[in-house]
Amino acid sequence: MLNISVVAQTGNQVDTLDYPALEQEIGQMLMVGIRGTHLNAKVMEQTRNQISNGDIGGIIFFKHNIKNSRQFRIYVKSIAAIPVQLPLLLAVDEEGGKVRRLRESQGFEEFPSAAHVGGSMDISDVYDIYSKMAAQINGTGLNLNLGPVVDVNINRISPAIGQLNRSFSKDPGKVFDFGEAFIRAHRDAGVLTTLKHYPGHGSSREDTHNDLTDISSTWRSSEQLPFKRLIDSNRVDIIMAGHLFDRGVDSKYPASLSKAHIQQTLRGELAYEGVVITDDLQMGAIIKRFELDEIVISAINAGCDILQFSDPLDIDADMPRLIRNIIINAIKDGKIDPHRIHESYQRISNLKQGLAQSSDLNTD
Repeated sequence: MLNISVVAQTGNQVDTLDYPALEQEIGQMLMVGIRGTHLNAKVMEQTRNQISNGDIGGIIFFKHNIKNSRQFRIYVKSIAAIPVQLPLLLAVDEEGGKVRRLRESQGFEEFPSAAHVGGSMDISDVYDIYSKMAAQINGTGLNLNLGPVVDVNINRISPAIGQLNRSFSKDPGKVFDFGEAFIRAHRDAGVLTTLKHYPGHGSSREDTHNDLTDISSTWRSSEQLPFKRLIDSNRVDIIMAGHLFDRGVDSKYPASLSKAHIQQTLRGELAYEGVVITDDLQMGAIIKRFELDEIVISAINAGCDILQFSDPLDIDADMPRLIRNIIINAIKDGKIDPHRIHESYQRISNLKQGLAQSSDLNTD
């Protein structure tokens, strides 16, 4: 961990912080989308500098970054080769079915939706299919899949889950079984995984991409079971906090910005100690209702470790600097305790050290 000096004086309390070191920790908390398709392209110049300077800790890739399989492998591996203190998280949404980034037309193998896998495949075959998915992800140089979806398919016409066939089943036990096989296959291939969307998107009637998704009257406790069982079985690398509003838990904020959801329930009651990533903080559910400063400060105070700004239609290349300045100013104003930054940095550092060890084993 970086050496952060904090000296408190009684009376007029003055904190002496090593701000350059603190900025490096903040950088590890940011995952962003980027525009380029080649490392040496002009559009990548600022991103290259941000990576080298430690301004960002992760990149998520979308279809606009991919021309074909050869180009994408070269692109990702050249980014991963940039010298950094901790490995970058190089992420993709690769669930199978309609939510995929690696397409057959680009030279990749495509995989069926979670609904198809859960509805027509035997559990004994699930590991094999996701092993192929994970091997393909690893082969491109990526190290993080933003999956599996462990939302329970309570509302089959949910626009974000049921209609898109993103859930394994309406049975939470089956969701656990298939999600566990997905995770195990990825771990064996050296790829991290992300449970989504906490606390459960499967009963929703709206889509968080567009606007507020209120699950106050639809959410069921069974939606928590796959998360709980996977946490208890020590199968979780990262959990994604969804932009899901439940007034019974928090009357102001959705889960991604809510201390009650993340600190009290997920970390307290469910005893989760690992990394929490937000869903994209540029989604309509968030950006239409809160100012950017409040979004960033609330997400950190809620207990989220990685803030995701990835909207491919609205990528601001200067976003890392903007977010860093919001956080630094909030620390100076007493709105964020610097120890929250240290906590997140330590969780991310632990995760990435395991990733580096896995990479070394694969190299050997």
